[in-house]
Amino acid sequence: MLFSSAAFLFFFAGYLTLHWLLPLRFRLPLIIAGSAIFYGYWNPYYLWLPFAMTLLAYYGALWMDSNGEPGAKRRRLAIVTVLLLAPLVIVKYTNFIYSEVVGPVAGFSGSVANWALPLGISFITFTLIAYVVDVYRGHFPVERNLKMLTGLVLFFPHLIAGPILRPAELLPQLRNQARLRRMRAVMAFGVTLFSVGLVKKVVFADTVSETVERVFSPDASGLSRLDYLVGIYGFALQIYCDFSGYTDMALGSALLLGVKLPRNFSRPYLATSLIEFWTRWHITLSKWLRDYLYIPLGGNRLGYLRQWMNLLVTMGLGGLWHGANWTFVLWGLAHALGIGFVHAVRNFRILGWIGETPRIVRVLATFHFVSVCWILFRAPDISTAWNVVRGPFVASWINFENAAFQNTLPLLLLGIFVATHRWDDHRTLRTLAKRLPGSILWPVLAVLWVLAITVSQGSSAKFIYFDF
Repeated sequence: MLFSSAAFLFFFAGYLTLHWLLPLRFRLPLIIAGSAIFYGYWNPYYLWLPFAMTLLAYYGALWMDSNGEPGAKRRRLAIVTVLLLAPLVIVKYTNFIYSEVVGPVAGFSGSVANWALPLGISFITFTLIAYVVDVYRGHFPVERNLKMLTGLVLFFPHLIAGPILRPAELLPQLRNQARLRRMRAVMAFGVTLFSVGLVKKVVFADTVSETVERVFSPDASGLSRLDYLVGIYGFALQIYCDFSGYTDMALGSALLLGVKLPRNFSRPYLATSLIEFWTRWHITLSKWLRDYLYIPLGGNRLGYLRQWMNLLVTMGLGGLWHGANWTFVLWGLAHALGIGFVHAVRNFRILGWIGETPRIVRVLATFHFVSVCWILFRAPDISTAWNVVRGPFVASWINFENAAFQNTLPLLLLGIFVATHRWDDHRTLRTLAKRLPGSILWPVLAVLWVLAITVSQGSSAKFIYFDF
């Protein structure tokens, strides 16, 4: 069920009404039942999966916590973690391992399975691993209420594409449900946040998707340099507006239910370095990779060369988490090399002039590195990625006027995005929702909804991160 669809709006209107009318003791069962409907709407055949994985994490954490001996507890953690990862690895990576790893060695090709990827399986897996690891580390007590843990996993605003939650970020809120009289101050912000996310998705991301698809098609031909440039910058806009738009709608929906979820974006294209970019982009994934992979591998504590290896492993696996394709692996490794370079500049004070360059130069350099890497992320294969990289340099300018006419709307949206990105911040939206009088705020939000409905014509493309 897409947040940007009419089906979700009808679902959420009914759910929100029940949420505030029912006594507090019914809130948790409503979360579980409503989230099951939300998840099963896409494909009811996979509805059992999040429940089964939650049961595994619930009993696995109890089993792990029942033995106080550190070595045994560590071994049990490893077993539970492997079992939690198994569904993701089997469903998402069987064909990749068979055709890309084993096949070239054994001399065969093809695939061994043809199953659909369950929605949100990567996010469900990472949320549950965070739970069992936090229990093991003593950062959070083992949850003995199965319904509470089920609510953590299934809470529908974050279920399909995050944010990736730690148990401490949601379970205490589920135990202490907010009452309606305490929520009036944040409801305007929740509606504002959802509305802005809707505009990002259907007006910006969906509108430029056609141009991006044309440029990144393996059969692309007859494209001008401008087409390639619009396609490359357009995907940088699309991936951000699509994913941050989803997150805004998720956080806005949660706020209307009295729950505060962690933010996932903070104006990432204003980052002055790649390290800063990853503190602004998909923040909950960045922190997850840091806390549950990079630091356990040794982080930066074991010397500079080991730090590079840890970065390569972390970002390489982070890339593979996004998709079973070498393009994602190369995307992750490219970011690892970029982050390592920034660390080298800072640690060894090489190229000291970089720190003295104007901020706008560092922002543009970081943005263009990220945008070039996005080509690997978007392209279906390495050959197509190379064609797109070469496009702005080898394609013709002959059809410039025609290309400019065809790309008028994407160019306009890119211009608006560049001009407004600095204000794309929850703090700004919260201030506006709080200080603007209702006679101004609600008509503005109504205009945004009319714009979104008019542009989308009643339909919306699937969110990109639903595939991950």
